Amino acid sequence: MNDTGEPMDALDARRAQDALAAARAASSAARRAGGRDRPRRFLVGQGLAIAAGFTALGLADLLPRYGTWLILAGLACTAGFFALVWIGAHHGGVTGWFSRAGGPRRSAWELWWGPLVTIGVGMLAGIPYGAAGWLIAFGLATGVEHVLRAFLSRQGSTA
Repeated sequence: MNDTGEPMDALDARRAQDALAAARAASSAARRAGGRDRPRRFLVGQGLAIAAGFTALGLADLLPRYGTWLILAGLACTAGFFALVWIGAHHGGVTGWFSRAGGPRRSAWELWWGPLVTIGVGMLAGIPYGAAGWLIAFGLATGVEHVLRAFLSRQGSTA
C-alpha cells in the first residue's frame, strides 16, 4: 500500500525502488566528492595573508607616514586571503557556505571555536589599544588559527 491507502501495483513499487536507489547513489557520490582533502598550503597561505593584511591595516593608523602604503598592502593581503579561500573551496569540491555542521568529520563546535576565539582576542586587544590593536590582534590570531588548523586538522593533506 502507498501512503493514501491504495494498493500499489508492481510497476509503482519498482519505480519507488529505482528512485530510492538513485537517491542513495547521488548521496554516496556527493559524500565522495565532498571528501576530497584541501592541501595544507591553502590554510597556511590563508593564515599568513590574513595576519599580514590585518597587521598592515592596524599599523596604518599607528604609522601615518606610511599609512597609504600600509592600507594598500593590507587590502592586497586581504584580497589574497579571499582568493585563497575561493580557490580552496573549489579545490575541495562542493562546499556548504552557510552550513553550521561540518559533516561527519567535524562538529559545529570545531567549526566555530576558531572564529569566536580570534574575535575575542581582537576585542581584548582593542580595549587598551583601540582600533589599531584590534586589527593587529585579530589578524595575528586569525593567522595563527589557520596555520594551527592546517597542521592539527584530521583532513589536511601534505600536498
